[in-house]
Amino acid sequence: MSESAPRALVLYARYTDKLSYYEDWQHAFETHPGVLAFCVNIRLRESLQVVRERLRESDLVVLLHSVNADTLDFLDPYRGMLKDRVCPLLSFVGNEVNLPRISMEAKIGFLRDVSADFIATQLPLEAGQWLYAGCPGARVAALPHALNPEAFRPGPALAGRPVDIGARSQKYWSCLGDNDRNALFDFFRTRPFDPPLILDIDTASRFDRAGWADFLRSCKGTISTEAGSRYLERDDATVKKIQAYVEEEDRKAGVRTVRPDSLPERLWRLVPEPLKALARAPLGRALRSLGVSYYSDAYESLDFADAYEKFFRHTPPCPVYGKAISSRHFDAVGTKTCQIMLKGLYNGILRADEHYIGLESDFSNAGEAVERFRDDGYRQDMVDRTYEYVMEEHTYRHRVDAVIGLL
Repeated sequence: MSESAPRALVLYARYTDKLSYYEDWQHAFETHPGVLAFCVNIRLRESLQVVRERLRESDLVVLLHSVNADTLDFLDPYRGMLKDRVCPLLSFVGNEVNLPRISMEAKIGFLRDVSADFIATQLPLEAGQWLYAGCPGARVAALPHALNPEAFRPGPALAGRPVDIGARSQKYWSCLGDNDRNALFDFFRTRPFDPPLILDIDTASRFDRAGWADFLRSCKGTISTEAGSRYLERDDATVKKIQAYVEEEDRKAGVRTVRPDSLPERLWRLVPEPLKALARAPLGRALRSLGVSYYSDAYESLDFADAYEKFFRHTPPCPVYGKAISSRHFDAVGTKTCQIMLKGLYNGILRADEHYIGLESDFSNAGEAVERFRDDGYRQDMVDRTYEYVMEEHTYRHRVDAVIGLL
């Protein structure tokens, strides 16, 4: 470690073990030889004093995705001291989409309020610059996810893996105006391939990091799409309309809605994840028996075709390309799991039929794509080539190199 390495105060929020990239980014800063990183979980009460003291001697403050992805509640107690800092602040932004539980408008407002010096976007640079145009003085840097080669290591040769195609992903809510991933999962689960494929595709369960890596290493292939939506908005106008519609429909049905900004929801976020897992099902049953609807249930059950017709058909899409590469794509590369994905830009990093088998948006080439996937030699050559390429240019070590370069 060089004595001239910048001292980085890295803030994160530990509230789930089902998003592996939260851990990967933290690990990248902790292990990078060019940074003296001190990582603090801001969900701990004692962290307020620790951060206050460390701010005085830090050369850089880094806010990781976990501190703002789903709520600003974790960050609010630190707002004043972050505004009064004397060193640069770089903030990643989690979930750069419009969601009812936390608005992009609120995230942008926080970054503007603390005068962020650098905003690290997962989106293509043009999209990030458009999205954060209301943060004067902040430099937007494209810092998408990457590969953690220590956690996502190659598995056995593809021909010997028991599952043909496996995938895990939360169902995309209709309020995003984007149904690509849901349609892809439904297509593979319902199409009668001949000969049949051994599938393990689920939108109801998630793995922790070790479990996700093991799962990928058991699969010859996986399916996916770009993350994000074509309807990205700085002011959340459309999702606000949808939120009002959902709550009005609940009111007509005599159902009270637990809003994402309500006190019960804010308290729920403070519950440790293991307790949430135990309490979620019985609590849901109890709420339904009392005529209370949890807001996520309403959005998960909202029909996409209906929502699209009401709110998106006559809404112009984002003026820039707002979809992006995801950590799950790099995780599959690291385990040498072949990816079958809808064709997209993927931040200019992954290219169709070079790094993944590309599907047309209407699945018109699905038969030909699956035939290529069944070719052991073709498939193995693709994953080997893609692994070497990503190891050379797109690991988390490379991303922290880029952060150091900004300074």
